[in-house]
Amino acid sequence: MMSLPDLRLKAVFNKLTKRISEKQTLSLRKLSTSRNEEIQFGRFVGNKRVSVDFLEQELYSQMDNCNSDHCLLIEDTSQVGFSLARSIKDLGKVDKGQIKGFYIHPVLAIDAVNYACYGIASVEFISRPWPQAALTHNQKSAARSRAPFEEKESYRWLDSIKKALPRCSNSKAKTVVADREADIYPLLTGLTDELGVDYVIRSRIDRGTENGTSISGQVKEWSETSCYQLKVPATDKRSAHMAKMVVKYGKVSLRKTESKSIRKVPAYYSTYVVEVKELAESIVNNEEPIQWLLLTSHNIDNPEKALQIIDWYKQRWNVEQVFRTLKSKGLRINTSQLGDYEKLKKMTVLALISAVKVIQLIKAREGQTGQLMTATFNETEQECMVLLNRQLEGNTEKLKNPYSQSTLAFAAWVIARLAGWSGYQSQRPAGPTDFLIGLQRFDERVQGFILAKEHP
Repeated sequence: MMSLPDLRLKAVFNKLTKRISEKQTLSLRKLSTSRNEEIQFGRFVGNKRVSVDFLEQELYSQMDNCNSDHCLLIEDTSQVGFSLARSIKDLGKVDKGQIKGFYIHPVLAIDAVNYACYGIASVEFISRPWPQAALTHNQKSAARSRAPFEEKESYRWLDSIKKALPRCSNSKAKTVVADREADIYPLLTGLTDELGVDYVIRSRIDRGTENGTSISGQVKEWSETSCYQLKVPATDKRSAHMAKMVVKYGKVSLRKTESKSIRKVPAYYSTYVVEVKELAESIVNNEEPIQWLLLTSHNIDNPEKALQIIDWYKQRWNVEQVFRTLKSKGLRINTSQLGDYEKLKKMTVLALISAVKVIQLIKAREGQTGQLMTATFNETEQECMVLLNRQLEGNTEKLKNPYSQSTLAFAAWVIARLAGWSGYQSQRPAGPTDFLIGLQRFDERVQGFILAKEHP
């Protein structure tokens, strides 16, 4: 494991990560208790001896508690953008060049049974170069089509999993979960044949099949196997409603596409397909029906297994929660005043350490994960948590903390109450923003608790 070249730098690192977790901000001024400390933090982030690789190893140390028999490796990409007017050194092109910034691609490890969050197993940063004026759009497209998969930016979908596997070596089984951007033929074959892991990936391309039709053509011939109801929350594009979903499943043999790969890929590749589609009778306001076409390497021979695949794919929302915590709804990395890309990468890794704590609390809030409070909070914080719980509990059973004092679920209940949650199970559960607020308020009380102990 990598280490910092100076113990004093390690002390500053510990202090800075603790402050980010406590204060739930990335502003060096707000993280500091004095001007000297603000300068100290700024010098730490800018110190060339403090590498991004070291900070990443500290992030991955959270995976030491990963004891899952079956681990979901959820990966996705998100952009971190800044105004073109901002003077930040070495930033690349994002959002078709309308703003500048970089992309972040983490792999989040979640237990496949109880959905406990273990941490980030790998993370990659992508900075896209600004286009050369000499090349036309057709020339750039031709260059991309000639390049093999291993030399394209999309190779990150396989490479990130390669890097993540050693950090969840205790897990007997691993399943990669990803959205449509990961529907790449050499990736599907590479995950199973090269890395020996399974996958649940949403289909993006209506690929041709060995029997001369396509995926959608074969799915149309299958019978509906089950029906269930799905509570759909409100989004920018969809109204909150109870959707009626029907499920189909089967197996297809995909025909190799024209995408090139250095590694030899088979001409045909068999995969299971699970389709889940909203019935017309539950669609509201003429909105688009919910429809997922999921590719999976898992053997699907009954409706229960098909529903399990759907549930695993729904866990992809957790990595979206990580992005939400990092950006405008949480730590707001996209408003950082740091002046170059290297410093921003360092601060993003530090922010991810804090974001994982928020996801762990979200997953633990229902009491299903079985994680202990020691996974996230130190002894002093645990002692303070127990005392705060006595203040926050009400007189009735409905307002009592229902979880054991040693569990992370117990802590999640306390943090949610500090954020303003009523304590009634009928109310909407606390989300990422709530836990960010709750953690900040919890820190204020911990500081008072420490002072009271030191000066009784």
